[in-house]
Amino acid sequence: MIQLSCSHSFIEADAGYDAWGAMAVGDFDCDGRPEFVTGGKGGGFFHLYDLNTQTGSWDRHVITRELCPSVSAAATDLDGDGRPEIVCGEWGPRLLWFACPTGCLARWEYRPVYEGLTNPHDLFAADLDGDGRDEIVVRNKDGSLLLFRPPADPTETWPVRVIANRLGGDGTVAAPIARPDVLDIVTNVGWFENARGDGSAWERHPFAPKELDLHPECRVAVGDLDGNGTPVAVVSESEIPNARMFLLRYVGPEKLWEPELLIDRSEHICGMHSLQLADLDSDGKLEIFTAEMENGRTDGVSTKPRWWYLSRSADGSWHKHVLLDANLGSHTASVADFDGDGSLEIVGKVWRANKINGAGGKNHVDFLKLST
Repeated sequence: MIQLSCSHSFIEADAGYDAWGAMAVGDFDCDGRPEFVTGGKGGGFFHLYDLNTQTGSWDRHVITRELCPSVSAAATDLDGDGRPEIVCGEWGPRLLWFACPTGCLARWEYRPVYEGLTNPHDLFAADLDGDGRDEIVVRNKDGSLLLFRPPADPTETWPVRVIANRLGGDGTVAAPIARPDVLDIVTNVGWFENARGDGSAWERHPFAPKELDLHPECRVAVGDLDGNGTPVAVVSESEIPNARMFLLRYVGPEKLWEPELLIDRSEHICGMHSLQLADLDSDGKLEIFTAEMENGRTDGVSTKPRWWYLSRSADGSWHKHVLLDANLGSHTASVADFDGDGSLEIVGKVWRANKINGAGGKNHVDFLKLST
């Protein structure tokens, strides 16, 4: 088993603002390396961060300060120019589409494309009809699950289809479940089969056994963790102290998924609001990355947030490893090759800082460089 370590640096150590959300990763300047965006409240902000590989520092570009992006965002090319745009909700009813100006990473154009959201917590882009162009899925927290098909001109109003009228909590992802070449939607309270393969009809199926008593606020990721082609979901409780993490294995469309407990309440791991599957150590197998929140889910004194990964040994058992233990939490951290060296790094930001943390009680944005 390969053991990872990391070096930490602040992208911003005194980041200001509030309710840092809308994290999305994409190669917005088409230089072969991804950048990331994040934004939120505290007067309204949306920033793009680009790593300068010559200096090792990060350049911040202001997309806009005219609005407050909500929890989630997605990067996808909807206008066909070869560069990804950004789609996000705001703290309000609007769904927004942002286009990056030519030759610049700041001062993006944006358009409201739908009005009628209530609390857009989960949002992602995925090609649900197989035409090579992404659709956008939005889940209002404790509300509806919506599918948007952007028109050829994405500045026009987007048509919407309701997949489900009300789902409790959050935790939503696209993954192939019933067929390997068709994306379905997996949520914390059930998975939705893309019945015709084109996003026009959705059938709800059971997911987690009721006796697990999952907290309704979760993160969900799906991948081939067993290496046999069968979907395996990872679910982390994301907003509570003494949170749990489960594997759930797909066993058939009308059957409950089979659970395996990875992290129990007794381990006192709190608010795992970051969750991603990635081959962190380049061994050809997926690891599970997670990180604990601040914002009172830990307190920085008796419970200090850490960044973790879980890897699997040859006998099939899972092992937890601490990546970062510096009293710095994270919220929807993302894994990607940000410096273009062929290995993965991690960027993250807080939602809201603890009064006591490793950044002097301030909001922060972080970069973890992994090594073996």
